[in-house]
Amino acid sequence: MVMPVRDGERFLTEAVESVLGQTLSDLELIVVDDGSTDGTPGLLAGLARRDERVRVRTQAPGGLTVALNAGCALAEAPVIARMDADDVALPYRLERQLAYLDARTDVALLGGGIVLVDESGREFDREPGRVAPDLTRRNELVHATVAMRSEAFRALGGYRLDQSEDYDLWLRFDERSGIAALEEPVIRYRFHPGQFSVTKLERQALGSLCVRAAARERRAGRPDPLDGVERLDEAVAERLGVSRSEVERQVVSDAVQWAATLQRVGRDREAESLLDTAAAGAGAPSRQALARQAQLLLLARAVRHGRMRESVRRLVGWMRG
Repeated sequence: MVMPVRDGERFLTEAVESVLGQTLSDLELIVVDDGSTDGTPGLLAGLARRDERVRVRTQAPGGLTVALNAGCALAEAPVIARMDADDVALPYRLERQLAYLDARTDVALLGGGIVLVDESGREFDREPGRVAPDLTRRNELVHATVAMRSEAFRALGGYRLDQSEDYDLWLRFDERSGIAALEEPVIRYRFHPGQFSVTKLERQALGSLCVRAAARERRAGRPDPLDGVERLDEAVAERLGVSRSEVERQVVSDAVQWAATLQRVGRDREAESLLDTAAAGAGAPSRQALARQAQLLLLARAVRHGRMRESVRRLVGWMRG
């Protein structure tokens, strides 16, 4: 398993211990410390002394993609699993994912469902994995849930972009081999303050649209327009035919999605701020319209998970506008 970290001392020990406590004990955990300046190096040194399955690579700050490729290059196992330093792996995660991959030799990339938790670890929702992910419209695999065959990963050249690096890699996997996800949760996925902003969503939107456009080119039999590209920016987007208006629409859609999730966990102030900024964009729907969209998403989520009392409450709120 590969875990990149920078200044992650707060949740790091819990994350590492969740890997070491797996029901499948024959594993290696490669932690790449990407230039931490807090207590992370000391914690990692102690964890590595305590358990020989922990291997630590320390490097100057290079960013997530550099850290991921460095960790994956060190991996000796036939399957590389991903993990973030603020999440928690459920005890059976690796056992279930490796059993699936053993049974399905056609699948090279496997995700899973998530339990969403707040900063303190309190569960507030669950999202099942998409058994047959459709990547043509959105990224349906959570990065920290995936397990991928090492040979297939290396044949693709690994991660390559400074953003949407996971989505780009999944699309390339999908063009050569099978992809899937376990419906059951495999990690506890943590939300914490400052995780979302419109600026971050703009970068995410531009990245997602660019990697999808590149995938369409490849699937049409044309050369990969992202070959040799490391940084996605407006110039790359223009070359791929991704317009500014497309990015703005994607930002608004993503802002509504995340605002609904923030409201679900009780972070109403952050949700309101996100919707305010999204509504101020050129050509965006009204603030009221965005709020109603978020309410509708919350209603649909409550119905999907069978939370009837919440469903009734949100339906009444949505009808009142």
